[in-house]
Amino acid sequence: MMKYLLLSLGCSKNLVDSEKFAAIMQAYGIKPTEYIDKADIVLVNSCAFLCSALGELDDTLFEILMETKGRKVKVIVTGCVTKRGLEEFKELFPEVNYWIALKDFAAFEKYLLRYVLPKGSSKKSISFDKRVKLQDGQFAYLRIADGCDNHCSYCTIPEIRGKMVSEPIENLVKEAKALQKYGRELVLVAQDTCMYGLDLYQEKALPRLIEALHDIPGFDWIRILYMHPDHFEYSWTELWHKYPKLLPYFDMPIQHVSDRIIHLMNRKKGYDQLKHLFDHIKTEVPNAVFRTTLMVGYPTETKEEYKLMEKFLQEVDILHAGVFAYSPEKEGTPYNPPEDFDWHKGEKLETALAMKIAKAKGEKMQRFVNTRQQVLIEGYDPLMEAFVGRLWFQAPEIDGIVYVDNLPSDSPLLVEVEVTDALADELWCDASPS
Repeated sequence: MMKYLLLSLGCSKNLVDSEKFAAIMQAYGIKPTEYIDKADIVLVNSCAFLCSALGELDDTLFEILMETKGRKVKVIVTGCVTKRGLEEFKELFPEVNYWIALKDFAAFEKYLLRYVLPKGSSKKSISFDKRVKLQDGQFAYLRIADGCDNHCSYCTIPEIRGKMVSEPIENLVKEAKALQKYGRELVLVAQDTCMYGLDLYQEKALPRLIEALHDIPGFDWIRILYMHPDHFEYSWTELWHKYPKLLPYFDMPIQHVSDRIIHLMNRKKGYDQLKHLFDHIKTEVPNAVFRTTLMVGYPTETKEEYKLMEKFLQEVDILHAGVFAYSPEKEGTPYNPPEDFDWHKGEKLETALAMKIAKAKGEKMQRFVNTRQQVLIEGYDPLMEAFVGRLWFQAPEIDGIVYVDNLPSDSPLLVEVEVTDALADELWCDASPS
């Protein structure tokens, strides 16, 4: 029996493609393995968004090729690197058997039939939309669109993924129904979820999509990620009153707050407009929880503009915030950034702000202690001797976990618990009846 090892690098949107590649292999009887020494095929779905992602790919391929040296293992690479840095990587890693273009599932199937599967294997009638979940947890990602039309000055996504292409609502409902078996939470992702449907329906169709998805019985929670603050409509707060499954979790990457830097980034909302937007959402949806990301070290950023982000975080109640340093993705070549770029400066700024954010988050988490909250149970940790899961204000993979004591083994996956203690990324809960 042939086996495959699949390594999915990068974001949740890339993971969706990985799950489609996995489904193709399993349709042809190739089984998954977690061990490279058991694999006949190693497929790497790459990320190329940042120089650091290309560095991770470099390390990953070096390790794979070292461990498979002398064995008849097919090493295949796909993903974003085929749109950015491909020639450099081909030259660095000539041992790779095949480089498959981004999302070219048909080419992958052809390669399997010609070079991997036993001779005489017949082509199957399979859908390239089918997915096999690759990660543990009671959630499934639904990619509602791919590509981006925003053209932020620092970002290479439009060059890699192309223009935004929305998936029709009827297709997404069909896909979501097929994903019910994988978890109780449906997580909507795209490069900019607020712009969903503009290309198909000549209007922002996110409300229509939520309405269509809400009645699918297998999901208790619906979470929206990557809502661009420039494109969020103020009237949409009504959706969180109309649809009870829609979690009041607002993921809005603002990147910066200085009006001047925002303009240089080719974005629109600056300090006052962003503060007004967050205040509006909090007023209309009082239990709203915010997540955002911030970029430090943007070219010409002053100390005062950096401090302005700290001021914003003090004034706006953002629970989850990520910070990363500017990376010169559009300068030099993809795998050879400018030699004179000061990486240390950005890293220093990132670390300083991240430490302040972590401290503030730990303090904010205390508000949940002695409150009762919904938790989605996702497993059991024998070392902690407790069930593990996430509270409704914790998105998968990025916002931490909770440990639940006194939970009967026959309890449903979605239960009410009392929060007894909290750190920045870990909470302890008790499932005893109130």
